[in-house]
Amino acid sequence: MSNSFSRRKFMMSAAVAGGSALLPQGLLANAFQDPVVNTVEEKGKSVSREKIPWKVRPFPMKQVRLGEGPCKQAMEADRRYLHSLPPDRLLHTFRINAGLPSTAQPLGGWEAPDCELRGHYAGGHYLSAAALMYASTGDDELKANANTVVAELAKCQDALKSGYLSAFSIEFFDRLRERQRVWAPFYTIHKIMAGNLDMYARCGNAQALEVAEKMAQWTVGYTQSMSYDHMQRVLGTEYGGMGESLCNLYAVTGKEEYLEVAQRFDKKVFFDPLAAHRDELKGLHVNTHIPQVIAAARYYELTGNRRCRDIAEYFFEEVVSERSYCTGGTCCAYNMMKLARHLFGWSADPRLVDYYERAMFNHRLGTINPEDGTMMYYLPLASGYWKTFGKPFDSLWCCTGTGSEEYGKLTDTIYFHDDDSLYVNLFVDSNWTGQKRGYG
Repeated sequence: MSNSFSRRKFMMSAAVAGGSALLPQGLLANAFQDPVVNTVEEKGKSVSREKIPWKVRPFPMKQVRLGEGPCKQAMEADRRYLHSLPPDRLLHTFRINAGLPSTAQPLGGWEAPDCELRGHYAGGHYLSAAALMYASTGDDELKANANTVVAELAKCQDALKSGYLSAFSIEFFDRLRERQRVWAPFYTIHKIMAGNLDMYARCGNAQALEVAEKMAQWTVGYTQSMSYDHMQRVLGTEYGGMGESLCNLYAVTGKEEYLEVAQRFDKKVFFDPLAAHRDELKGLHVNTHIPQVIAAARYYELTGNRRCRDIAEYFFEEVVSERSYCTGGTCCAYNMMKLARHLFGWSADPRLVDYYERAMFNHRLGTINPEDGTMMYYLPLASGYWKTFGKPFDSLWCCTGTGSEEYGKLTDTIYFHDDDSLYVNLFVDSNWTGQKRGYG
């Protein structure tokens, strides 16, 4: 990135001067470190497993509320869309796969009964989106719907007995092991684990944590049955952010085996060049790999492993400076913004939230239909092109999922803080509702 002066630098210096009187001492002990609660209670004592605390941190989403404007319009469209999804339709293919009865009408698109990615939205993105929307709005009805989905997914998991949970047959993982053609089974497992983790972290649903742990235990058994080289071949098939979710499970539970299995999802052929500051990204499927870098960032935070930080920082620098269009991509922008947020937490470098803000306003806010909350799959760059939004029940693409999450968490990056300063990162009509004396 260049070192050119930006308005963000001016805003930061003003915030340091003007924000210190607002903030109580000791905020960091109780704050969030994205994407899980940094401090957990064990036997009445606060325990943090972060080796690298963020230099600056966001306020809890429940303390930030959007004012009027395009962000709130997008959030409310997303909220209406989430309310339109009946839990029984979301659960249909999970129940069928578990041998449980279902008379619900199946969803279509990427959730259709014959789509190999089914379950990624219905049991994953939906839960993350609902949990984030609850944190942003306090929508109890949506939280109740999501709690119902968690409870019914737990029944499906119990029926399958092994801890495995998905809307497709476990046979997909036999094909993956044998390197036969299969879409991306671990990608879907990651989405379901992440959704349940969000329900635990944002909504306090303890059953969701149990579901995620059982899935992780199944993953431990599956991956340990293969040699290192065999597992590296398996990683040739897209696997989402499995490493990130396993890191987050460690952060919540303290169980070291989750950190260990997270490392089994480190793709050597991708990470080694990045660690050596070599750009060998040409020809790679972009959104397959960004979640892997987010996992490296999360591993750095929990272990202090400097190599993982080098991977994350070099990747971000190369992609933003050499390999990005002005809009940033669709799902790609979502994940790049997540990565930028981690890097900003480490450094408080205003250029990172400059990138975040540009991507949000210049790209992401244009990908949701304000009428019905449906999302775009691609945002075309050609002059005079039209926008194509998905169908509410018959698309459910990856970008439907990331969009459903993103417009539920528009409150999470507006305001950051350290012990004595307030950072206003985004020009968004909003209010921080926290107390000036005391935190809560």
